[in-house]
Amino acid sequence: MRIKTLIGALNLAKSVIKKYFGETVIETENLEKNASIIETKYSKFLLFFIEDVDKTFRSTFPEIAKQILWDEGVKIGKKTVIEFVNRPNPNHKKLSILIALGTKDLYQISPYSLINFCELTRLEVESQGVYYFFPTIFLKKIKGDISPKETKTKDKLYLISQINALDDYDLEDIEHTASFKDFDVDVFGEIMRSFRTIEERLENIENLLRVFYHDRKNN
Repeated sequence: MRIKTLIGALNLAKSVIKKYFGETVIETENLEKNASIIETKYSKFLLFFIEDVDKTFRSTFPEIAKQILWDEGVKIGKKTVIEFVNRPNPNHKKLSILIALGTKDLYQISPYSLINFCELTRLEVESQGVYYFFPTIFLKKIKGDISPKETKTKDKLYLISQINALDDYDLEDIEHTASFKDFDVDVFGEIMRSFRTIEERLENIENLLRVFYHDRKNN
């Protein structure tokens, strides 16, 4: 049965927070129709309820979608995210963003990772407000099945990052990636470094993929 309201998303999030993080919710605060703040003793979560993923990511950002091999994303309010990060946090609680889908899938990401990535790659759209449009392939799924498509894409991106890790980078490259110091997922920096050169390496990547999947099949 699908989730249809923010209340349903809150109930899902509370259950997962207790099971996944081992923390009990002590307070919630509704911010808008589809967003709430959930607080535990050690953490603060900004929860967004979204009925489904948005498959217009590819048509909105065709070049980036091609480079990250992914065409689905989620739109969340930029103003809401920024205000969440800038709220007083005297006890230095850990901040996280949770995204609940109507399918009962639940994703997590650090707000700093999301902001830095979207600002650096200009993943913003306007429609009665400004929204970050974030590709779901880079979200951590903490509830729900991981599809074969997700697994295959992450394998490809991992191989791309390994190829590019062998390169020597000039000072401009280092400065370009310096803003990723706050990222809690190393793959972001690797993917961004690969943006400039993915196109000319596709043939090599496909050859590596054939070897990769052949080895996995035989092991």
